[in-house]
Amino acid sequence: MNQISDSAARLTAITALLGVLIVVLSQLVTAYSLENDLGEVIDTVNLLDKHGVITGLFALVAGAAVIYAIASGSRLATIVVIGMGAAVILVFLVVDLPDVGDTGLFNAPGLGNIDVTGKASAGLWLELTGGLVIVLAGYALSTLDQAQLQGIGPDRKGQDSDRKGQDSSRKGQDSDRKGQDSDRPQAGPPASKS
Repeated sequence: MNQISDSAARLTAITALLGVLIVVLSQLVTAYSLENDLGEVIDTVNLLDKHGVITGLFALVAGAAVIYAIASGSRLATIVVIGMGAAVILVFLVVDLPDVGDTGLFNAPGLGNIDVTGKASAGLWLELTGGLVIVLAGYALSTLDQAQLQGIGPDRKGQDSDRKGQDSSRKGQDSDRKGQDSDRPQAGPPASKS
């Protein structure tokens, strides 16, 4: 059995959620700068302009899967986390990375068509980093068993023991009442006089 502390398991779940946040933020940060032959930045492109919200959606599904895994103890949900992180990395490798260093024509206002080269910026590397964090944290979560996954969430055991304590005290009060009732004379129908 895997021995991991609750605090380490919580840290793993928080890390996965931070990976989700990194991928979502990468959509809004400049991913490419388009530079002319002199190295001047002509324009910038973010990942929303490049491929829409697809990697952001992958990340949000991964975040929902982390929360579901914690709430239900489902190890299958941790596999979904790994898959969504891998999908983010796949989009990075297949769609985004090939444009780095690519040269093409760009219609610059007032300048007409000029040759520009795509240079990687922070958003591109944030996307890769977030995807890797999601995959690694998902893998770490998948090594936990159901009880450990559920132990990451809020402490339900304390609430359950409080309820059990309240229930047992109520049962004690009920038994005390029954004992008191047996000491009292029982009221019955009046005795008939003949």
